[in-house]
Amino acid sequence: MNRSIFRSAIAAAFLAIACTSITSQPPPQAPKALAIIRNDSTSQVTFEYRSGDTWQKVTLDSQKDANIGGDRVRIGTDRQDKATITVELPIERGKKYLVFWNDPPGMWDFKGTV
Repeated sequence: MNRSIFRSAIAAAFLAIACTSITSQPPPQAPKALAIIRNDSTSQVTFEYRSGDTWQKVTLDSQKDANIGGDRVRIGTDRQDKATITVELPIERGKKYLVFWNDPPGMWDFKGTV
């Protein structure tokens, strides 16, 4: 009888140690494969991102996010004098960026977030 109590106590101790070590380790992090672009404006916006050698168009509704697997984004603004101003920005996977209306100077723009 004493042996079974002793075995139960040892098993409980090992279980407690195992549970403590499991919960103290942070879970493994998945590699960050995408950047997040958020439309921070009040209207729908279309921009492009580069994936390899091609540019892909994305249209985002107001206050919505898109996951982007590329390395650059760009957006153009047509001015009243018919000129197009293009903003192009390198992006990093795992980071978040905002597309917004920058007024002044009156054009679409990107910026990274913290």
